[in-house]
Amino acid sequence: MKNTLKKLTPEPVIAWLRGAESDLKLYHETMRQMRRFRRNYARRGTNGKTQVESRLIFFTHQIEKGLSHEHFRYGFGRTVLEQFAPLLKQLKSMDPNVQANPVWASAIDALHEYRVKHERAGKDLSAVRALFDPDIWNMIGEADGKRGGILVIKSADKADNASKTFRELSESRHSLREFADERVSAEEIMRCIDVAMRTPSVCNRQPTRVHVITNPDVIAKAMPLQGGYRGYAMPPALVLITADNRAFMSQDERNEGFVDGGLFGMSLLLALEEAGLAACPLNTMLPAKRDDATRRLLHLLDSEFLVMYIAVGHFLPESKTCHSQRFTASDIATVIA
Repeated sequence: MKNTLKKLTPEPVIAWLRGAESDLKLYHETMRQMRRFRRNYARRGTNGKTQVESRLIFFTHQIEKGLSHEHFRYGFGRTVLEQFAPLLKQLKSMDPNVQANPVWASAIDALHEYRVKHERAGKDLSAVRALFDPDIWNMIGEADGKRGGILVIKSADKADNASKTFRELSESRHSLREFADERVSAEEIMRCIDVAMRTPSVCNRQPTRVHVITNPDVIAKAMPLQGGYRGYAMPPALVLITADNRAFMSQDERNEGFVDGGLFGMSLLLALEEAGLAACPLNTMLPAKRDDATRRLLHLLDSEFLVMYIAVGHFLPESKTCHSQRFTASDIATVIA
C-alpha cells in the first residue's frame, strides 16, 4: 500500500511533505540544542567548576592581551579584575588541589606580570590589591610567571617556516594583533587559500567561502562590528570565512558549516604561518544587529553564515602576544578502550 501511494503521488508533493517534516524536525532539534546549551554554558554567576574555569581563562586572556600591547596602558583592566578576583576565590574553594590546576596557574602568572609591571613603574595598585583576598594577592606576588603573561615573537625566527615540520610549525604559530606597516596583497593570501583547499568537508561538498578584504576603509568599518579588536591598529588585510547553507541537505546538518569552516580556518592559519605571514583568528559570534550590518557591508549572500575572521599582516621585527597556556592531551582526552 505504501509503495503504491508513493508511485501515485507526484514528486513535487512528496518534496513538499518531506520539506514540512524537515522544518518541524529543525524546530524541535534546534530547541533541544538550545536547552542543552542553556543548562551548561558558563554564564555570569555560574557555580560549576568547569564553567568557573572557562570564565577565568577568558579573563586571563583579556589581561594577557593588555600586557601584549605595543603601547602599554597602565591601569587597564579594572572591570576585568573586578570579576577576576571573586572567580579565583571561587575556584580555590572548589579545587582542593588548585595549585596543580593549569587554569589557576595561568591566571596567577598573568596577574603576576600585571602586578610586577605596575610596581616596577611605581604605580599605585592599592585599589587592585583590595579586590583580592590577601593570600591570593601574596600568591600573585610570589608566582614565577612562566605559565601566563606574554611571549615575545621575532620575525627572524619565521625565516625558515616553509621547511619546518608540521609539529614545529604548529607549535611556533601564535596569534598576533600588531603587524608591520606593509601591504599584504590578495595574491599572497590566495596562495595560502589554495593550500587550505585540501581541508576535508562533509561529503566533499566544500561549503566554505572566503572573502579577502584589502580595502582599508572596509576593514575600518568591519572591525568595530566584530568588536574584539579594540585598541589595535587596523590589520593590513582581513579574511572572512563563511559557510554556504546551500551545500547542506537536511536539518541534521544545520551546524556542519561551523565544523567545515572551522577546519578550513585552521588549515588557512597554518598556511599563512608557513608563508611567513602573521595572523590572528577572530570570532564572528555576533548579535543580530552587528551580523546584519556586517552582511550589508560585505554584500554577503543570505545563504552564508559567518564562521570567523582572520586578521593578516607581515611580522614586526619583534612583537608580543598572549602566553595562552594550553591544556595537555591528558587534560582533555578520554580513552574508551
